[in-house]
Amino acid sequence: MATPRDRVLAAINHREPDQVAVDFNGHRSSGIMAIAYAKLRRHLGLPERPIYVYDFIQQLAIVDDDVLDLFGVDVIELGRGFAKSDADWSDWVLPDGTPCKIQSYIHPVKQGADWVVYGDEGRVIAIQKEGCLYFEQTCFPLLDSADETFDNLPYQLDQVMWSRLGWPPAPLGLNAAGMTAREAGARALRAPTD
Repeated sequence: MATPRDRVLAAINHREPDQVAVDFNGHRSSGIMAIAYAKLRRHLGLPERPIYVYDFIQQLAIVDDDVLDLFGVDVIELGRGFAKSDADWSDWVLPDGTPCKIQSYIHPVKQGADWVVYGDEGRVIAIQKEGCLYFEQTCFPLLDSADETFDNLPYQLDQVMWSRLGWPPAPLGLNAAGMTAREAGARALRAPTD
């Protein structure tokens, strides 16, 4: 019987695997929103567990091992390899009232009926409007910029929700230490699949 790694590699190399490789949340485009994930767990009769939101912007959940095993999933998302400590997570509530955990470096603020995230200069960089299921970008630092040198580009990109709130690279960063941490996390995830 093939391992999940064998199955995925066969599919990538255009060889017929022993069965179709199953991807459920292996990438943000095949992910599941945290609200839907909580409902799926209830529908399947699985025990309640904290819902961990690894993609705060789109509110995507980390799928637990019991669900991965139930569906015979071969592909997992890499976000689970980086936030191992309880200190990495903070309590929050999804738009439907479901409690969840979000990355502790993200600090959403309730502003009227909406949730906002601020950048370094007190400017709102993301908003989740009342009734909306995800955050929208509000800050476009290069939109009206006359700067042709891009000397300030790293700072400007840090004021965009996709680079500031995304996981990874946030909170690891794109510097050498962040890259080393990402590599170590990826190796730890790969080790049991060899």
